[in-house]
Amino acid sequence: MIKSVLAYNFNPERLQQLRQICMILKVNFKAVEPEQFDDAVGFLAGVKDCPQAAANPPEKQEEQLFEALEEAAQKAGEDPETVKKEAAESLAQAAQKEMVFLCGFDMHLLNRFLAAVKKGKLKSIELKAMLTPSNRQWSGRHLLQELAAEHVYMKQYGKSVHK
Repeated sequence: MIKSVLAYNFNPERLQQLRQICMILKVNFKAVEPEQFDDAVGFLAGVKDCPQAAANPPEKQEEQLFEALEEAAQKAGEDPETVKKEAAESLAQAAQKEMVFLCGFDMHLLNRFLAAVKKGKLKSIELKAMLTPSNRQWSGRHLLQELAAEHVYMKQYGKSVHK
């Protein structure tokens, strides 16, 4: 499989820094344009036999996230409505967040990539995902939403766990 990185929502300066990391690691790089956000990530990454049209899983992931957050908030003694409101605001911002989608990476290459990001000018990329059989036909837009939902949940759940 071709080793590649798809980059979503990067400004030109950060995009160039990511492109340099990919060149150093000898990994293909593609900046995904907003008009391609509804294409399947596997197609954009050049996965053989992956159609361009995305086949996203059923809706209602927001509803499931809110239910999980409500449960975590109750366990932590927090107001569930406040937690859900904060989550909704974070999800609304998800479409604007930077995301990298990594294809064909083994653990060694993943560690090298993450170390290069951390040590370089980028410092961090909030949303990251790797190609799996389950997500190869998802759209980039759906993947952004899914990762943002997970990020919101882990951020909130982490608060409740550490109290």
